[in-house]
Amino acid sequence: MLQQKVSPKVQSALSEGRAVLAMESTVITHGLPYPQNFEILSELEDLAEENGAIPATICILDGVIRIGLDSNERNILRNKIVEHAPIHKIALRDIPLSLAKRESGGTTVSATMALAHRVGIKVFATGGIGGVHRRWQESLDISLDIKALSEISMIVVSAGCKAILDIAATLELLETSGVSVYGWQCDEFPAFYSRTSGCKITRVDGLQTIADTFRISREFSQGALLIANPIPGDFEIPAFEIEPYIQSGLQAATAIHGKDLTPFLLNYLAEATEGRSVKANLALLRNNVILGAKLAKELI
Repeated sequence: MLQQKVSPKVQSALSEGRAVLAMESTVITHGLPYPQNFEILSELEDLAEENGAIPATICILDGVIRIGLDSNERNILRNKIVEHAPIHKIALRDIPLSLAKRESGGTTVSATMALAHRVGIKVFATGGIGGVHRRWQESLDISLDIKALSEISMIVVSAGCKAILDIAATLELLETSGVSVYGWQCDEFPAFYSRTSGCKITRVDGLQTIADTFRISREFSQGALLIANPIPGDFEIPAFEIEPYIQSGLQAATAIHGKDLTPFLLNYLAEATEGRSVKANLALLRNNVILGAKLAKELI
């Protein structure tokens, strides 16, 4: 019953042992407006190739898992978005029902990891992982990304976790869940828009060190290596600048919970910062794809 299509380009690279980089699709389906979403998709895929890896953008279209999108599949997804057809935000737990109902949607971190791992992709670049939401004591709102990171063997490159989260609690839960977190040429866990969070992590400075650590880690656990890659300094929004907007957004979102909360807050920040947060988001995505592609190449 499970239907899956791997693009010829991705399948060829996997069969020949060449570098492949997984990329999620929620930035296209839920993160950016049309046509900017497809413009950044093309740019990110080009960046992956320029840095030595074949990009594999992952989504679900009409109940079929797509690992890498060809031009026809891009057009199908584009038309659905333009025509406002139902496009779901699909986490790992949502995959079976979405396939059974032949739905279409963008895959989150947890879903992208699971689907990429099924075909043997070892490196995944995203923007920021989900984690422990603020006020978690009241709602236990914790992203499924944590569980995926603890169970799926993969290198995941991100700009830390989303700044709207409880960063310290997210790091504590990652540690408890056995997820190794390393800072790419940095000593503090980045906070998405900001290069620092005040939370110390172990620093790594070389691609080979990460690749070797990943290979060795697979002898001991099935969890991921989370590589925290700070946003480029020119695009950083320091914590003292973005935090008041986050607090205002949280106050505006008192009735919003679950998977709707993050998109609401990100849209709120985009409007409140007059697009500055979107520029930062795109900059860190580019930065993560470049590092992810280099790591995928290093693993060959």
